[in-house]
Amino acid sequence: MWGDLDIGQIDDLLKSELIGRIGCFDGNKVYVVPVTYAYDNGYIYGHTKNGLKIRMMRKNPNVCFEIDWMRDMSSWKSVILYGTFEELKGNDANNGLKILMKSIMSNLDRKSPPPIEASDYNFRGIENLAFLHSFLSPFLHSKNNEIFEIVVYRIKVNEATGKFGDNKKSNSYY
Repeated sequence: MWGDLDIGQIDDLLKSELIGRIGCFDGNKVYVVPVTYAYDNGYIYGHTKNGLKIRMMRKNPNVCFEIDWMRDMSSWKSVILYGTFEELKGNDANNGLKILMKSIMSNLDRKSPPPIEASDYNFRGIENLAFLHSFLSPFLHSKNNEIFEIVVYRIKVNEATGKFGDNKKSNSYY
């Protein structure tokens, strides 16, 4: 069975995932890039270094955002949304980072760690290392030991659609 996700299912999926893809267009080139994100109250929050996607979104703030979830080839969900990029500064940027960190930590707590052979691994430590690496390290070091300025942004959701496939015909979406 295939169908459309309702607004509640779209919100639930947006809240449950950590990685999405931003599509932006500068008038000449389309660029799609995976990002770590948080969804809160009609906004996608993210952070990055100043680079191609930020330059493109500053030039044209109309963006597309996509996430997906897949159990197997016959059981999946996806959401595509259209929104408006907004760069955050000062207290707004700090609040955006708090929303992002809270969502990431909450999702790391819910996600099951991958199976491993050794029984004495500290999964919480592994998850914390993954969090620190994905969230902070790109801004703290580089090949030249430079410190990068963090650009915090949000995307106001203007329109969202969602689809699902479930050939097992179960009511479970996760």
